[in-house]
Order: sequence, then C-alpha cells, then structure tokens
Amino acid sequence: MLTLYHSEPNTFSLKALIALHEKNIEFKSVHQDWTRFEQFSSGPKPNLESTNNPENEGPLLDHDGMVISESFFMLEYLEDAFPKNAPKLLPGDPEGNWRVRMWGRLLGESTAPAITTLGCRKYLAPILKERRLNSKDPIMSKMATQERKVAWALALDDAYTEEVLEDSRRKVKFAVGRIEEQLGKTPWLAGANYSISDIEAFSLLMSAPKLVPDAFQGAPKLSALMAKIKDRPAVKKALAMSKTGKPDEAFAPGPEHARWG
Repeated sequence: MLTLYHSEPNTFSLKALIALHEKNIEFKSVHQDWTRFEQFSSGPKPNLESTNNPENEGPLLDHDGMVISESFFMLEYLEDAFPKNAPKLLPGDPEGNWRVRMWGRLLGESTAPAITTLGCRKYLAPILKERRLNSKDPIMSKMATQERKVAWALALDDAYTEEVLEDSRRKVKFAVGRIEEQLGKTPWLAGANYSISDIEAFSLLMSAPKLVPDAFQGAPKLSALMAKIKDRPAVKKALAMSKTGKPDEAFAPGPEHARWG
C-alpha cells in the first residue's frame, strides 16, 4: 500500500503527485497544510533520511512501512518499484539516465532553493505574519534539525535579505537559460521522451512567472514545454488536488542554497 503525505501540488509535492498519476499507481493521499505545521503532527514514523530530508517538509511516501523522502529519489523509486506501469519515466539507456540525474542535481541544488526562497518571501511570510504567532518556541520545538529551524525562522521573521532574493532570481534565470538551450537540441530535457527531468522542471518552475516576471523572456521553447506538460492528463489530475485553488502560491521552506551555485 502506498500513502503519500503531501501539501498543495506545487514544487516537491507536485512532483510526486504527477509521477503517481502518470504511472496510474493507486495511492492514498494525506493532505497536510504545511503553513499550519501539520507535517509535524501527522505522517509516518520518521526514519533518519526523512528527518534529515534537505527538502525540509516533504513529501513523504510510505510504501508498506518503508518511508521514502526527497522527491527526485522518490520519482526514481516509483519507476523502479512499478516498472510495468506506463509511461516509463527514465530513458533506460546510460546517457539518458545520466541526463536525468544531471538535471536533477542542477534543479534540486540550485533552482529549488531559489524558487522556495522567493515563494516563501512572497506568499508564506505574509500568511505567517497575518496569523500573529506570539512565540516561535512551540513551533520550533517540533523541528528535529537546526537547518529546519533556521529555514522556518526566516519565514516567520520575514528575514530574507535582498542579496539572497536577488541571487535567487539569478539562479531561476540561469536554469531557464540552460533549459532553453537544451530544448534547442532535444524535444524533452533528457532526450527524445518525456521523463522525470520534465516533471522536475515543470514542478519547480510553475510559479516562476509570478516570482520572477521576466524569467521566461526569450525562452519560447521552455514556455511551450511548460504549456505542453500542464496539458497532460496526469498533471491536470495532480493540480486538481489543490485545496486552495492557488497551488502555485503554496510554499514552505526548501533546501539550503548550495554554496557552489
């Protein structure tokens, strides 16, 4: 039995939901409102990997008691665990699989921290401010790692610096440029066929037009790819699972910014 603990279909949760729907895998959905810290009071029994998940809140996949964290690895896991379910989301050849993992590293280590920083600054911080939390201590006490506490403190205090925000915009534009360049060579990011890489890029960049309005200027191929992916039945099903009606405005703190990027 598969159970997915997730929040609104954006960024990391969206990746997992798209993959499950693409491969027509039966699963139980447990929606958590990460902005109300439900992820700290419900979910599977944590293991070391999920506790130290660099994506912070999730999603978490419970497959018969085995907890899988980190959305990119989760997508690879689903491909390995359900190889007969179409479509295949990994190319299957050495070069294609390498390309998928190359995009996974770039988008996961550079784009994901940038998008979540910008999204938390624009959408999450005002929500938390409006709720007028008197003390962070009860919330912080539920968080297992210092990295998670620091990430949430930034949102609770709205303490993002303009330097970090500008660097995040730069990283988003860099990713858009790299993707646009690749799409001049291949129809999909990893080659001839739709793959985990395309799910990764769509899920992380869906909110980019609102966060970095000029990000897609001069990127017609990426714009066309995003529209094509958004029109896929599995993606429509995943986005329809939103409880707010604005999944592209739903954010929680993500990974730390990579020091090399």
